[in-house]
Formats: sequence, structure tokens, C-alpha cells
Amino acid sequence: MNIDSTAAAAAAPWLLRTARLAFVLMLVVVVASAWLRLAAPRAACVDWPGCRSAFAPAVRAAGGSAASAAAAMSAVPLLAGLRSAHRFAASLLLPTVFALVVLARRARRRGLAARALVMGALALGLAALGIVTPGTRSAAVLLGNFLGGVALLALAWSALCALRAGPALPPGTARWALAGAAVWLLQAAFGVLSGAPAAVRGQLPMPVFHLTLALPALMWGGAVGLAALRAGRRREGAALVVIVLLQTVLGLLTAGSAAAPAWVLVHGVIAAGGVALMLGLAVAPRR
Repeated sequence: MNIDSTAAAAAAPWLLRTARLAFVLMLVVVVASAWLRLAAPRAACVDWPGCRSAFAPAVRAAGGSAASAAAAMSAVPLLAGLRSAHRFAASLLLPTVFALVVLARRARRRGLAARALVMGALALGLAALGIVTPGTRSAAVLLGNFLGGVALLALAWSALCALRAGPALPPGTARWALAGAAVWLLQAAFGVLSGAPAAVRGQLPMPVFHLTLALPALMWGGAVGLAALRAGRRREGAALVVIVLLQTVLGLLTAGSAAAPAWVLVHGVIAAGGVALMLGLAVAPRR
């Protein structure tokens, strides 16, 4: 065994651990940022889908009920903890991604190294966006943060998939999985803009777009999951089918609650999981 082969063998276990860490950190960032965004106080909703229902009531001046004030104050430590978790995970993500690049190169996994470089570029872009536009609620910033976060999560999952052995997929299934991930991202982007104030999202009926694309997106995801099951990728296929079923139920619950933030949070996080699964299938080995 030559020196290069020895270095590649030594880097392999650390490569898998680092890829797992990158995925966990990105999951924390996505969940925490979504929670913090949805926790922003908003007026009660009376014309859904043109708006979203209120979250916990904000602390008001004299005249607000004691129960409302207590409920709002009880959420303050939780939100502070979420901000700390988001900041810690986001700070640790960049060095983890660059460690992934180094280990992938040592393990002679050039495709994985390239994917990790893309992850690093996205992480730097999101960090710059947060520094340049603090507190900005424009549609571009909102979409940039959301799409960048979900793309990073999906790339981190695809890096894990690239390190795991499994049955190869037919090329058609991989292409359909990649297209399905794009459809789900588009549908999720409409959902994010649906919750933005009218001044941010403009006059376009984003909630209508989101609802109209829901059924095709669910059918596409289900078809990809079934195709993965037939190809022998049982875990990913079964997980994707379960996610499609969950999203169907959660979509109905979210609509029935006038898009209450709690349901929106779960709905969005599981959608991000669906995008990650489909991207992982798209980069899986092909026959």
C-alpha cells in the first residue's frame, strides 16, 4: 500500500464523521432560523390565505391581559436559546465544511470535495447576507436565507449519501429526483413568500401559487419515493413516501389553522427533509 492509499484510508472514517457533523449543524441552523422567523409577532389573520395567523401575542403596554403578557414573556428564554443555538451552529459550520473539503481531497473523493466547496461558498454567502442586511425583510433577503439554508441542508445530506454504499439507481430515476427537489424548492419558496407582508411579497398571489403547486409536488415526491423503493433504495424511498404522506396531512392542518406558525414550522422542516432526500437520490450511484 503506497502513502496516498494509506492517507486515503486514514481519512475515510473522519470524512464520514465530519459529513455527519455538517448535516447536524445545518439542521440546527435551518430549524432555529425558521423558528425565529415565525416567532416574530404579527397581527391576527382574518383573510387567509392572504395572511398568516398570529403567533404568541407580543407583550403589550397596560391594557393587555396578564395571561397574554405571561405567555409572551415565557417565550423569551426559549427564543434567546434558539438564537444562541443558531449562532453557535452557524459559526461552527464553516470550519466543518472546510475540514470536509480537506478530508475529501485526502480520501481522493474529488466529487465530494467539489460538493463541499459549494457548501462552503453557500455558507460564506449566507454569512455575508446576514452581515450586510441585518433585520431586512425584503423578499430577496427572505428567499436568499431560506433557499440557501435548504440547499446547504440538502448538500450536507447528499455528502452523507455519497459516503454510503447502496444499490445504483437508473439514470431516469436520478434525473426525476433532481427535478423533484427543484419543484419542492419552488413550492417551498412560494410558501415562504406567502407569510411575508404584502409590502414584501408585492401583489402576486403567492399563497395561491403555493397551494396550486402542492398537489403536483406531492405526487412527484411520491413517484420518486416509489421509484427508489423499486430500485432497492429502501430507506430513502420509504422515508420519502412517509414525508409525502406527512406533508399531505400537515398541509391540511396548516390550511385549517390559517397557517398557524407551529404547523408552518413543522411543515417547512419536513419539506426541507424531502428536498434533501431527493437530492441525495439524485447524486446516488447510477447504473
